[in-house]
Amino acid sequence: MLLIGALVKIFRVLDFSSPRLVNGTPRQLAWIRIVVCLTALIYTLMEDLPAIASMPAGMRNDDQFFHVLNSLPGYSTLLSSSYLLATLQWTTAVLLFSGLIGFLTRPTLFLGSLGFFLMQAILRHYTYQYHSGLVLIYLVLVITWTPCAATWSIDSWLNHQKPQPGRQSVGFSVYACFAVMAVVYVLSGLSKLRGSGLDWFRGDNIELKLVQDALSPIFFDYKWKATIWLVQHHAPGYVFAIIGTVGLIVELGYVTVLFSRTAQIIIPIAALGVHVGILVFQHILFPDLLMLQLIFLNVDWVTNFCGRHFRTGNRAVSAQVRNDIPPRPLSSLPAVATALMVAIFFVAWVWSVEYYPLSSWNMYSYAQGKGPLHYLKVIATLENGRSIVIPTRDFSPAWLPIGRDILARVFRTTRHSEKFDAFLSFYVQRRNRNLMFGSLITRMEIQLWRWNYLVDPNDPRFGWAIGVYPYDVPSKPSPSR
Repeated sequence: MLLIGALVKIFRVLDFSSPRLVNGTPRQLAWIRIVVCLTALIYTLMEDLPAIASMPAGMRNDDQFFHVLNSLPGYSTLLSSSYLLATLQWTTAVLLFSGLIGFLTRPTLFLGSLGFFLMQAILRHYTYQYHSGLVLIYLVLVITWTPCAATWSIDSWLNHQKPQPGRQSVGFSVYACFAVMAVVYVLSGLSKLRGSGLDWFRGDNIELKLVQDALSPIFFDYKWKATIWLVQHHAPGYVFAIIGTVGLIVELGYVTVLFSRTAQIIIPIAALGVHVGILVFQHILFPDLLMLQLIFLNVDWVTNFCGRHFRTGNRAVSAQVRNDIPPRPLSSLPAVATALMVAIFFVAWVWSVEYYPLSSWNMYSYAQGKGPLHYLKVIATLENGRSIVIPTRDFSPAWLPIGRDILARVFRTTRHSEKFDAFLSFYVQRRNRNLMFGSLITRMEIQLWRWNYLVDPNDPRFGWAIGVYPYDVPSKPSPSR
């Protein structure tokens, strides 16, 4: 309560209409609406949500928020019907697109945010509480309650006489979106310091994390991998320490976007560089965090620049809020709501809460030392006699998270798992249906490998198998449920 009260008092004192704090104009807020809705729309369309209906029911999580979902009437029917899942997906996409273009903005954004929230929950229902997309959920929910359709929207075009929102209200709405980004990044950095202290900066800690991800790449699964190249060329520990330190500095420094216009230029560019580095060294892609850096782009400067050099945009300038009208004081409701949101984020971090959609952002937070590491490899035997390696990410029902968390479950038990066999059967049927690999899969092996990269960094096989889970495909594929 003290934190909420302090934040409310600060919010009520600050002048969000001043350009010294944020570019709090209707165009900037409309731009944030467009970026957020476009990113959410991409996330919605890139998933094959109807395929979830073929997943074994036994693979569903039943803890925390997912237990609540499982108890809802009709929810099980939704998960079992590809038609209902497709309806949910395309309805959400249409609503988000309507929000993007600003048509019936408030109701479409509200309904679209609910649909997006449910879609992301369903994808995590069969995987785990992964972080990609969580920031997007927060921003879609926040932008719904802002006057983001005051310009650059069909609503504003159809209703020219509607009064413009107050400068203070618009400026605070922009600031609230910036706050979501800043708090998430800062909590991610603080989690590393809390979990590892100064040990997190050790080069061997960063090296092991990078090598672990490089051996199970999600994206850009090329033969040449930057991290493996560094290990094989005996890169000194300080190289990896620098990589980790730069990322942590950007995370902790993200808070500066809340009080510095200069930081609103520098920090998003630095964050883009960090996420590109994560993609290169760890083969992990965060499309939402890459695209959402664009909300800091000063669109008024861009439109004015284009207006001066291409003789366009002069009318758009006159559509902005008049600067001769004194700003009205910020009302209590948005100040309290934003303060409450920030306080909830910090409480979740303090108590290490992982309850969808809340997270403590404990990503790579615990220090590890150099030594042998374990990773998974999937070998499939085809009907034509060939053997191929299948990327672990191909087993995930969601496009973004890797499948190694699902596959690793099989080595946590000593018995053969009928539930896991059903999951593999679903995967084989899906891939054999369209001859994904050019021939039918007849047998699969989930292999657990061990590689001591310190002793033999140039091992061309990257270690050896120490555990195998075999799965023979039935001659007649079992019918989907």
